[in-house]
Amino acid sequence: MDQRSLLLRRRRRSNSQELGDNTDGLMDILSNVVGVMALIGSLTGIFATTSALNIQAPMQQKSSRNFVLLQAAKEGVWDLQPAVDRMVKLDRQRASEVNRCAQLLPPEQQACDRELDGWKRQEQVGPIGMTVSHANGLIARNGPPTVLAVDLKKTEGWLDQTMQRLAKEKKAVFVVLENDGFEAYRAIKNKALQYKVPIGWEPWYKQDPIYFWGNSGRNLTIQ
Repeated sequence: MDQRSLLLRRRRRSNSQELGDNTDGLMDILSNVVGVMALIGSLTGIFATTSALNIQAPMQQKSSRNFVLLQAAKEGVWDLQPAVDRMVKLDRQRASEVNRCAQLLPPEQQACDRELDGWKRQEQVGPIGMTVSHANGLIARNGPPTVLAVDLKKTEGWLDQTMQRLAKEKKAVFVVLENDGFEAYRAIKNKALQYKVPIGWEPWYKQDPIYFWGNSGRNLTIQ
């Protein structure tokens, strides 16, 4: 089954927009897509009513620049990327089940599709709760920060090490910014500029989950 068919099958359940071509499922979009100019367009968006991060594709411009997601608040910074990476792997399992169902003949295919409608995985990845289903995926912080606010300015601390790694891997950083997290964001931005790591941000409601595979929203940009 090609990706267009696979995405349409998910769309019937979640009303999400048609995305791009890939054989491993929607979440593969996250693994190799983000660049400075690529984010200026239809890559990501925010639901105005639900604060839902909306990963969209295809982009207006291809890029090999990946990005990592962080969430900033008064308490500190949460590294969301491990949970996102785990969601990618689980969604590949879902995509495999879609392909398996597609190879069956009726009525076996119909029964397989009904089982797939109930496909769902929930896990705790560090301080981040993660849920992925046949309709969508979400992550939400539900534990202590990955790094406390008081530790963000430490020399050769977590931020320095993270930005050094991102610079070496030629990755960008994107910050989900809660309304009391500007000090944390300022620390992240200073280190990003120091190590020449592209950075972007979007305001966020405190403790709102981040949903993937939405159908509308405004564009995000990397600075």
